[in-house]
Amino acid sequence: MKALILCAGKGTRLQPLTYSMPKHILPLANTPIVYHIIKKLVNLGITEIGLIVGYKQEQVREKVGDGSQLGAKITYIVQDTPKGLAHAVKMGQDFVGDEPFMVFLGDNIFEDDLTNLVHRYNEEKPSSIIILKEVDEPQRFGIAVLKDDTMIKVVEKPKNPPSNLAIAGVYIFDKDVFQAIDELKPSWRGEYEITDAIQGLIDKGLTIKGEILKGKWLDTGKPKDIIDANKFFCGKLNGWHISGDSDLDEDSIIDGALYIGRGSKIRKCNFQGPVVIGENCELENAILQPNTCIGSGTRIKNATLKDSIMLEDSIIQNVEGTIRDSIIGKNVEIMNITLNNKCTLLLGSDDKLIGEL
Repeated sequence: MKALILCAGKGTRLQPLTYSMPKHILPLANTPIVYHIIKKLVNLGITEIGLIVGYKQEQVREKVGDGSQLGAKITYIVQDTPKGLAHAVKMGQDFVGDEPFMVFLGDNIFEDDLTNLVHRYNEEKPSSIIILKEVDEPQRFGIAVLKDDTMIKVVEKPKNPPSNLAIAGVYIFDKDVFQAIDELKPSWRGEYEITDAIQGLIDKGLTIKGEILKGKWLDTGKPKDIIDANKFFCGKLNGWHISGDSDLDEDSIIDGALYIGRGSKIRKCNFQGPVVIGENCELENAILQPNTCIGSGTRIKNATLKDSIMLEDSIIQNVEGTIRDSIIGKNVEIMNITLNNKCTLLLGSDDKLIGEL
């Protein structure tokens, strides 16, 4: 089985971060979102993966490469114009051929290992099997109606939801889906919807199964979602993993899980893990509280961070108050400011926030 990961979107809800980078390479515990997805597929035994790319695709290509470092073989498939999820799937038709294939939205994170999804498909051989998740606000999602475990109807963002089972962003299809996509008309928003393609399969009398998730489903489409997903992955960390090439002084205090990359220099810091620090960072008199992840090449002095993500080559210096629940882009400078305890930051690449302390 091959897989398609859909990574062409602009991530407008994550602006200004996504003005300069695609959301799919934003880091969770210092690992790009798309890496987490590729690793999950490789663990399922799916190593031939097509990445549907578009917006700022060169950064995805640079980050992922040929996939060999992750145990995968990556083929890049370009979707020049975003015309919906069904259109993105159609772009992968030549890559997957006539064999069943998995589709994975490039901004979704799942706690379940998804092995049961693959096993059920191989045993039952339906036309499609789709991951579903019980949600509290079904009117915000594409919703499935099941009879036993067979899907009989799909409704996109219904005002009066017929169930609370959201279509969660992982699908296994056979080749029948491509004909269903060919027969689609654009929706009211001008896109070819994957929910319409699924309904087309149902209308043809084909068997569509539902697989209900038990663990967490994290859609990383908004800043709070990124913070929550980062906490989720940080919560899986344990122990101390300190590179022998790093320089950690005896005056620093460590409590909880800590990861420090090569070449980083640490002076008089307090780490309350889980905390992840990249390579070639310089920290002095910094307090990093739980679920804080610092990208490579960053510098922090006289500042406190909690539940925050800091991307590469940024500088934080002389900040009074705690930077919390924040995402700080690449090459950002934050200096000589005072923050109140309710303040959060969302800064894109090259932003500057400089005061006169």
